[in-house]
Amino acid sequence: MDNGWLDEEKRCTFTISQCLQGEVEPSYCSIAQWIFNVIHNIAEGLLVLDSEGNIKLSNKAAEELFGYYRMELFRKPFVELLAPPYRQKWIRTFLAKKKKKPINQYELLGQKKDKTTFFMEISVSEVFLKEGKVLSVLVRDIRERKALEKAALEASEHERQRIGQDIHDSLCQLLIGIEFKAQFLSQELREKSAVGHELASEIAKLAREAATSARDIAKGLAPLAMSTSDLIASLMDLAQNTGKNTPITCQFHLIGEPVVPNPSFAIQLYRIAQEAVNNVIKHSGASHVDITFGETSGTVFLQVEDNGIGMKMKEGINKGLGFRSMLYRAGMIGANLSIDSLPGKGTKIICSLPSFQNTKTNG
Repeated sequence: MDNGWLDEEKRCTFTISQCLQGEVEPSYCSIAQWIFNVIHNIAEGLLVLDSEGNIKLSNKAAEELFGYYRMELFRKPFVELLAPPYRQKWIRTFLAKKKKKPINQYELLGQKKDKTTFFMEISVSEVFLKEGKVLSVLVRDIRERKALEKAALEASEHERQRIGQDIHDSLCQLLIGIEFKAQFLSQELREKSAVGHELASEIAKLAREAATSARDIAKGLAPLAMSTSDLIASLMDLAQNTGKNTPITCQFHLIGEPVVPNPSFAIQLYRIAQEAVNNVIKHSGASHVDITFGETSGTVFLQVEDNGIGMKMKEGINKGLGFRSMLYRAGMIGANLSIDSLPGKGTKIICSLPSFQNTKTNG
């Protein structure tokens, strides 16, 4: 029985008793008590896991965060503190990597004892003790931060919607008016056999093309796509307009029958696709890009892949506001965004989202 883990408070008390009796060095007692106090009084939750991912130690903040008593958490698999769609990701990322250093920081959806869920950020590090290697997991409740991020995104989305609506209601209507007047002028000049009717016809044609472009811009700024079927239609339009308005060919692919959990998620997925395609147009030097939306093994995914010049990952992400924006939007909906690129090998961006719809979420 591993008493060293089971009741750390009793162990510290016993050690202090030993100190008073002169059985161990007083300095050791002070350090042990100090470490114990630090662990149990920090604001963030702290869990210590064995090599199999089972909880061996928890502090007060972690117990309150997940709604368990200390002995309920002892030996409980940490994976059970995650919302079901995130459990396989934890196993693959932190437990299956035997030789690679695990990722230090990650955002996940935690699950309380009462089955409600909440956004949390964990920091993971390896600790080597005489008992063997263990993982220390620092857990932060980020519900408040997510709420602020959501409010900022909603304000930005509202402004996009307003601008898109203004373009549709004012600029498009003005351009249509110019087209009709130019057509009327062309007809008048033609009937009077006066010069300039061909120029007036050309003005009408340009006004019609400008109105169409303005309408496409307005639709991109204020998409009506909020259901899954409308999101698919908007992604198809994005591919079509990219191929029509740029020298890059673009194709849309649908795999399976993806279902987006809620309308706000659909907006963010569409914005991620827009930003990814904009990056392809501006920076990739690609001649072709594929947009794929689909579902597989309980996961909804959006993929944008080009055949461009690629990039060094660290430099590309650090310099690109677009990549940071995509990561930010993915984090807002609890999705995972991965970017795979090498110089000369093109770039692949995948946003994956667990297709759960009935999980209760706090915050």
